[in-house]
Amino acid sequence: MLAAMGCAGGMIMLDQTVVAVALAPMARGLGLTTYALHGVALVYVLALAAFAPVGGMVARRFGLLPTFRFGILLFAVASGGCGLTPSGPAAEPFLLLMRALQGAGAGLMIPVATTLITGLYEERERGRALATYAGLAQVFFVLGPVVGALLTQYLGWRAVFPVNVPVAAAVLCLAAGARVEEEPEGRPLAVVAPLLMLLSVAVLVLGLYWCGFRGFTDPRTFAVMASGAVSLAVAVRLVLRSPEPFLDLRLLGIRPYAVAVTLTAMVQAAQLILVVHGTLFLRQAMHRPLLTTGLSLVPLVAALTVGTLLSGHLLDRYRSIRIPVLLGLAAATLGAVLWTVALPSHTYAWQVPGMVLAGIGMGLPVPALSAELMRRVPEGERVDASVLRQTLRQLGGAVGLALAGAMVLTANDDSADAAGIVDATATPVAFITASGFLCAALLCAALMLPAAERTRRR
Repeated sequence: MLAAMGCAGGMIMLDQTVVAVALAPMARGLGLTTYALHGVALVYVLALAAFAPVGGMVARRFGLLPTFRFGILLFAVASGGCGLTPSGPAAEPFLLLMRALQGAGAGLMIPVATTLITGLYEERERGRALATYAGLAQVFFVLGPVVGALLTQYLGWRAVFPVNVPVAAAVLCLAAGARVEEEPEGRPLAVVAPLLMLLSVAVLVLGLYWCGFRGFTDPRTFAVMASGAVSLAVAVRLVLRSPEPFLDLRLLGIRPYAVAVTLTAMVQAAQLILVVHGTLFLRQAMHRPLLTTGLSLVPLVAALTVGTLLSGHLLDRYRSIRIPVLLGLAAATLGAVLWTVALPSHTYAWQVPGMVLAGIGMGLPVPALSAELMRRVPEGERVDASVLRQTLRQLGGAVGLALAGAMVLTANDDSADAAGIVDATATPVAFITASGFLCAALLCAALMLPAAERTRRR
């Protein structure tokens, strides 16, 4: 089961890095603007965040493994659809739709993984198990840039999407051999609250991204953001008043859980910004060949994997989440700043130290925070806790991409926007945004993680 969950998480992470490498050739081949180019990455993460609570609701109704299998199938079918994107005016809406379906499939899968692993392992082994799960997923993350570059260079950008299909088949085979005892709760499926929350979150995040296209002071932007905020407030009220909510927002009343979720969301925001805009900078501003671009990202993604694996060992040894979290966030903030400072030189060697430091730093906090937040909630509420955690984590990534994209569109030249290119002077704005998320996370952790808080051995 650990192997199946790790490979599923890996497939989702593989898609992120593979697609990041293919974004520039995709924009050129389909004639996408920079607005649509960012949208390809943003829509996927936004759909993932929106459908994670739906995945939790479906899992409670039909069971964890059936929900997981359906998510895998949807993800694989949508991946194949992305590779069949037609040319011409239909290219942009078709590709964005397929990317949204990919995100929906991932949203159905992700809440299941942490819940199953948490239930299979005792507390003393849980930190290392979660780190192993995340580390296995990170292996795919490491392979993504190189695989994406090879596929794009020799087979074209369309080939990066069907690569998910054989991985999905392997995951289904692994899951078929697993034996998990569970009895679905059989809760009825809600419709109104999930639909209202999904639409309101989409309007808010896309409205934030729209600021880069229409301007931050445009009345239409304000109207979109205001309508999204009002509808989200109504959706939250409906959820809180429900006796069996599809997304248990009451868990945010557990302070350590709320802090851990907030920090995880901030790290996710910074990570996605650096991966997407770092790749575009290497390819479009530095004009590195495809394969060289893929190889150039290896220090970042490999460092992320090292940090992820190291997190569980630090947590198990020191029994305090402050060690991996504060150490990681400090390193990540410094690394992001160093990388930002190195961008204007257009010298790759100067960027590597910042990449490595940021990668290790962003990898350290998340597994430790995952183990802590799952420990903090009652055993009977861990499914709800996992769903809420994944929802807010991916929502943090979507907000980060939307904000960075809006800032880049504002700073980018109009002719570059039309050609689907992020120029060299606009990219540092995205990196500064990522550094801001990491700095805020570091301050939040330093102030809100209690100094005396230690995990206990049973």
